[in-house]
This record gives sequence, C-alpha cells and structure tokens, in this order.
Amino acid sequence: MELNDIMKRIRKGEDEAFAELVHPHIERAYRTSYSLLGSKELAEEVVQNSMLEAYRYIKDGKEIQFFPTWFSRLVSHRSIDMMRKIGRLKESELETKHHGHTSGAMDEAIINETRSEIEMSIHSLENSDYRNVLLLYYYQEHTVQEVAEMLCLNPSTVKSHLRRARIALKERLMKSLAMGVN
Repeated sequence: MELNDIMKRIRKGEDEAFAELVHPHIERAYRTSYSLLGSKELAEEVVQNSMLEAYRYIKDGKEIQFFPTWFSRLVSHRSIDMMRKIGRLKESELETKHHGHTSGAMDEAIINETRSEIEMSIHSLENSDYRNVLLLYYYQEHTVQEVAEMLCLNPSTVKSHLRRARIALKERLMKSLAMGVN
C-alpha cells in the first residue's frame, strides 16, 4: 500500500495502519538507538517515544515523504537527546560524589565524550547530504544501495558523499582536538 494511503488511514484513526507503517522499521530503530545508548532499556524507551512522536506528527496532518528515512532520523535524534540527558545526569552525579575515580569510570567517560563529540560533529556538518548519508550508512546500517534508493541518488554519489563526509568529519574532529575543545 502506498504511503499516502496509509497516512490517510492513520489520520482517520485506524491504529492498525500506524502499526503497518512502523512495524518494518522497529528492529532497525532499536539497533540504531542501542548502538548509540548501549542500553536495552533506554533504546526501548527511545523507540517507543519516537513511535508516539511519529504518530502525533502524522495525526497532526504533517506530511512525510520518506517515512523510513524520517523515522530513522527521529530515532537517532531522540537517542542523541537521551545521551545528552544521561551525560548531564552523570555530570551531576560526579559533582555530588567526592570519591576517587576508577579507571573503568574514566574510560567510560572518555568513550562517552568521544561518542558525543562525533555525534555533534556529524550533526554540525553543513552539507545535509553528508549528514544523512553518514547516519543512514553507519548508524542505521543501510547498504550503499539502500541509501541511494532512499535519497534518490546514484550509488556512486552515495560513495562519494561518504568519502567526503568522512574527510569533513575528520577535519572537524582534528580541529576540535587541536583547539582543546572537549
């Protein structure tokens, strides 16, 4: 069934239409969220909240052209929001504790900081094509062919965008490192 027909059914209140729309994308959404958060419970929470947000968005009459891509981005953004929230919580916990740091806690903090820096760098890339290609390929684990079909690009263009995006991302991260930005 066509996306527009499913959207109309959802707006009419057919809840099974939403299930039909979102069901094929839940596993990938969960994997994406889990890869960013590293927690089964948090990933499940993010996916569930993303589904609610998508449902409300559709019910409000907003148009979505490529639901799989849009939903993947929504889940990625909400996972990043959750990472930031958790980071703020961990910071406040660290401030209240005056105990010595263990190397495990320090390693985890470094990994989280690095992950956060990479995420921020990806989302700050000026070229949205580069951002989308990176997120779809690395975080949603789509193949080059799938990314090409989703974004209506040639596979060779996707490969080129991936290469250029990696270079741009590396330059950003190196600048951040050189400037001492954490």
